Amino acid sequence: MAISPKHAKADPKAFYLAKDQDQLIERYDDAATVYDAAMESDVGWRGHLALAEVVARHVDPAATLCDAGAGTGMLGDQLAERGFKTMDANDLSEGMLEVARAKGVYRDCRVMALGKPLPYDSDTYDAVTVCGVFTPNHAPASSLDELVRITKPGGLILYTLRADEEPPEFAEKHRQLEQAGRWQLVEAGKPFPSIGSEPHIRHRCWVWRVS
Repeated sequence: MAISPKHAKADPKAFYLAKDQDQLIERYDDAATVYDAAMESDVGWRGHLALAEVVARHVDPAATLCDAGAGTGMLGDQLAERGFKTMDANDLSEGMLEVARAKGVYRDCRVMALGKPLPYDSDTYDAVTVCGVFTPNHAPASSLDELVRITKPGGLILYTLRADEEPPEFAEKHRQLEQAGRWQLVEAGKPFPSIGSEPHIRHRCWVWRVS
């Protein structure tokens, strides 16, 4: 993966190698203004495009949606083009959210950390999306517990997850939540090439219905 010098701050390796969450936030804050350009032109990230199509198939555009770990709003942009108007966003990085706010697609943008208690009421959202966030050194599988809590019964949780090297903790969390009767699988999409610059990397879009 070759990142151009003008986008060097947004090199994914810098995020994966952050020594702790504070450094991760600093690096995202620093990269925010060039992040979209790096992801689109250098990395060739396609996850937001694929997930937007899945969301559009399963979720009414009139739904109230939470874009968790929204970053600069790349997914929100795609959903807005598909008619979604009532969307809230959260992310670790205030710098990334500043870019997201400027796009004008979200109702509310707040700094939050996935994997910790979220300051939303239970049963708030018709759908929750997570795009490109369940990845090394980022949001853990335990994040799903809170996402289930804030989703209305019958609502959907939709997210991307690496398929060629699926993190083992997610398979276990999927089973735990199913066995506890907290959600049911709607769709585990076919793996797709998600990063143009590294075509061997594949992601899958997951869709779960909350009980």
